[in-house]
Amino acid sequence: MKKAVVGVLALLAGLSLAQQVDYREAARAAAALARLQTVAEKASGEEKLLQWAQEVKARAERSYEAQDHFKALREAQAALLLYRAAQGAPKEKEGMGGEVRRDRPAPERGKPGLMARRHPGFGPGERREALVKAQAPKAVERAEKELAYYRGQDPLVRSLIAEAKARLDKEPGRAFLLAQAALALISAERGF
Repeated sequence: MKKAVVGVLALLAGLSLAQQVDYREAARAAAALARLQTVAEKASGEEKLLQWAQEVKARAERSYEAQDHFKALREAQAALLLYRAAQGAPKEKEGMGGEVRRDRPAPERGKPGLMARRHPGFGPGERREALVKAQAPKAVERAEKELAYYRGQDPLVRSLIAEAKARLDKEPGRAFLLAQAALALISAERGF
């Protein structure tokens, strides 16, 4: 009798914990869709990518209405990446280049600080560009391999990967974002 009561209590505790995860996932999906809505209102850029983003946004909304929160979350992430890719590479902020800044003295005797010792021509903006240029081929290759491994059937994912491969040399930033969007859609399709 005691074992049966303990078993029922453990079952009820497990069910309540499982329901909490669903609420958390639903909240994350709702937040991603809300952010997606605000981004979509202000979206501008390349027409082809904007159409793909609208299509994925509609998918995400349908998945959310069907209570498939994980799929909705991943599709919303993919749509956000597509909107970012449509807008293009972000413009460099002022002061992001390799120029030498001497506006802060070093702690010892007023000598110029570390900011003055930085090498000209290789600032944070250049580092980010070099990193994206190195990571873009890896992301495209990974998307191709995941699509083949999980036997994905989504034609949009195939189109995104083909577009990313085409832009790899000229626009590695956009190629990286397109590959990431394809990976998010593959994740949505397989469910994990």
